[in-house]
Amino acid sequence: MILLSTTTDKEGMVSSIINREYRLKELVTVSSETPAGADMLVSNVITLMPDWNNLQPPVLFPPVTFDEDSLLGLIYAKLGNFEKAYQLLSSHPLLLNLAGLLNRLQYGIGIGKSHIDELKNQHYFFFHNRAIACHYGFVQPPCEFITVQNDYIEAINHATNTNFKAFTEKHYALLLLDAGLLNDAETLLYKSLETTHPQNVDIDLKNTLCNVWMRQLVVPYDAGLLKKLKATLWEVLKFYEENNKNTEMALVLTDAAHIATVSHSFGEAMGYINRAISIFEEQKLEELLAQAHLNKANLLQTWAQNGNPQFYRTAVKAYQDALRTFTKENAPDIFAEIQHQLGKVYAEIPDEIKKKGVWAAVSVSSFNEALNYYNKVDSPYEFALICNSFGNAYTKYPLSLHTDNFDKALAWYREALDIRTAGKYPLERVLTLSNYLEASWFAGNKSAFDEERYTDMVEKAKEILQLSDDPAIRKSATEHMKNLNYIKLQTDTASNN
Repeated sequence: MILLSTTTDKEGMVSSIINREYRLKELVTVSSETPAGADMLVSNVITLMPDWNNLQPPVLFPPVTFDEDSLLGLIYAKLGNFEKAYQLLSSHPLLLNLAGLLNRLQYGIGIGKSHIDELKNQHYFFFHNRAIACHYGFVQPPCEFITVQNDYIEAINHATNTNFKAFTEKHYALLLLDAGLLNDAETLLYKSLETTHPQNVDIDLKNTLCNVWMRQLVVPYDAGLLKKLKATLWEVLKFYEENNKNTEMALVLTDAAHIATVSHSFGEAMGYINRAISIFEEQKLEELLAQAHLNKANLLQTWAQNGNPQFYRTAVKAYQDALRTFTKENAPDIFAEIQHQLGKVYAEIPDEIKKKGVWAAVSVSSFNEALNYYNKVDSPYEFALICNSFGNAYTKYPLSLHTDNFDKALAWYREALDIRTAGKYPLERVLTLSNYLEASWFAGNKSAFDEERYTDMVEKAKEILQLSDDPAIRKSATEHMKNLNYIKLQTDTASNN
């Protein structure tokens, strides 16, 4: 539905033009008022407003002199009927080229340099649309980041309308976010919010700011950042709910569920994610629904790990719900990560002893599925992460008659340590070294003192103390050293006697 606002003298003419088109009046509302959410303003000039509802790619059309073909062509372009839009705009090369760009972006059609060169028009709109084409389109040859960045900056500097300028600033912030320049994106959005905008524009900018803050969340979580996120997400959520923006509301609920999870408010998080799932189901948004199921599974797994193991089984169901969409064929990377998480969950599920062996077998199968995709050559970081988890899982499997689970765990830890070097991944290496030390106490225990095992463990403990400043990790490594030295002393004393 398009909301079209006209001046009083144009209202009758515009309505008549629309009424002559078959059933078009069912999709276009004409009003002589100027509501904040109008999609198009019509006087002697036609102004197509920025799409703050995110219904189409963020191409901007410069204002053009009113005529019937321009009006209908822009309406049909807005509705996604590009065949009719092209016919009506054929005598307006500028509008025709922009409609072509919108079509290419919307349907993932390749964009050549000649297509971008044809967009030249008023200074602001040219730079905005060229940045959008390079940022979101399949451009050949690809645009360099600095080129896209400079186009966004040029557009912002030459914008004369605050609403249009804010629209460009939002998408420039998203470019910075994609590039990992989080502080720059945050600064840009703060500056944009200093300008007075309609409420829907401010909310969209604040929602984008929340996306930046979500990426800034790292362990240990900053209490001040969490507080800002909770307050702003709630403001955004309230606006979307009051304005029946259900899809946007569900996406914010998903973010709110994550914030509640990291704050260990698991019941609150479950309420948010279940609400989001209901909305995605109603709107038949399958991929977003699958992602919500995946988020729910991660939440349940975290809840189970924090003293509520009864949630491991419901986590399995949620992962399986996600796998209905994220199949090995359609989304191999997500499929592999889900298998990684299932491998961990199956190792933890509480059950009677005779069934634990079955869970262990399923766990091993899931880990192997994950490693089929994330191999050592192509995905070393993910490979090491899964190997570390696989090692942890082996320490939890029931005892085996034919193999030593702790020896198996050590083998997987060694695989992880080959990738997690001190130079590249010091934090990850420390975590694997700590796991390795814990497992070493139980692996292949012999009645006699094992000098080789002792030396290996001492080296690992010393390396942890060299690499880590974490008090808890250092304390644990120091305890290991004390116990190892005690055993060595006892052995040497016994030998001397």
